[in-house]
Amino acid sequence: MREYFVNADFDISLRLHRGPKTANGRARQALEMPYHLLLFGVDGDSVLVDAALGGDFLAYLERAGLPRPTTTVLPDLTRDAQFVPFGWNKAAVEKNLSYTRPATHPPLDVVRRVNGRRFAARLERELFGVDETLGVFDDSGEIERRIASRPFGEELLLKSEHGNAGLGNRRIRSPRLSPSDREVMRRLLAEDSCVLVEKWRDRVLDIATVFELAVDGTVTDLWVYEVVNTADGAYIGSIFAEASEVLDRWCPAVTDVAMRVAERVAEEGYFGPVCLDHFVWSAGGDRRLRPLADLNARLQVSAPILSLWRSWGADRVVYWRLFAARKLHLPSDYPELEEALGGDAFDAGTRRGVLVTSPFGVDGKKFRRFGVLLAGDTRAEVEKMDRKLRERFEK
Repeated sequence: MREYFVNADFDISLRLHRGPKTANGRARQALEMPYHLLLFGVDGDSVLVDAALGGDFLAYLERAGLPRPTTTVLPDLTRDAQFVPFGWNKAAVEKNLSYTRPATHPPLDVVRRVNGRRFAARLERELFGVDETLGVFDDSGEIERRIASRPFGEELLLKSEHGNAGLGNRRIRSPRLSPSDREVMRRLLAEDSCVLVEKWRDRVLDIATVFELAVDGTVTDLWVYEVVNTADGAYIGSIFAEASEVLDRWCPAVTDVAMRVAERVAEEGYFGPVCLDHFVWSAGGDRRLRPLADLNARLQVSAPILSLWRSWGADRVVYWRLFAARKLHLPSDYPELEEALGGDAFDAGTRRGVLVTSPFGVDGKKFRRFGVLLAGDTRAEVEKMDRKLRERFEK
């Protein structure tokens, strides 16, 4: 039995000096995230949560034919379980010691180093001859001078050393920084000592490669899938399909990238889950692959949905995404939700339709986001469901 600890502030926790604005802004997100990853808690496993799930939500999942997720309400622990954190940080290491047989984990200095964007930029340059990073800076004046030296109209991207699924990236559209640009830059410097300046590219396809890296460097459970991001690179959702016209041509290349990166990460002393981000960008009429946009030595948020899709035999196209509650107004009563969705409500027999995968809240507290799974026979069918859902319920 595994017990999952969704320490969703993992990426931010690696920063040297996390400021109050970042800590407060991510605190609620971190509290909600275990409920978006509830499907980790199936097949005898459990997810650590702060409050018990409502019976109405569990009944809704059961009507949909999904396994009933098991949760353990903190401070209780299933001490004989195998402890599995979202990522290994100080909080995870401390909680791990409470278990009967603490899990083996990589050294925290190794975790911090391989999750750093300087490390990923160096690997991309050394392994693939690609240098999309214009520099790593620890001084605001240097950053401003570097940006000002770029030709007018050429956009750039500011990235922290330790990010959070694209949140906190800052797209720079002008050679002169705005006051809000400077505020972000100074906060990132104060929290994490340096800022990376990258070339901005017009992405046309986002790709993730995930795998498990054993202590001896063996790569297992490697999967490639499509990711849906905002224009600025923040995560929206993931698409799982056995075959994809838009993705298949890039699979051999990103698989090769993953195997070469895995070898170097293992040499650093890391083992455990790894998620690599790649993208295809438009250069005039050509399509080019950015081989290593990010390296995340941790689990990924869509991991439970990937497992569910695989358990179905990969015979459906599945799009799992997160919605902001303030933008999509769904009925909070689950039978009413099923009625409102009509023919698009998830059907347990066909495994087709729209399914909410996380509760709208627990213990009287409303969540800011919730997960939605859209499943169909084809990508076109799933995209149509998504459009209909947003057209009907977006505020």
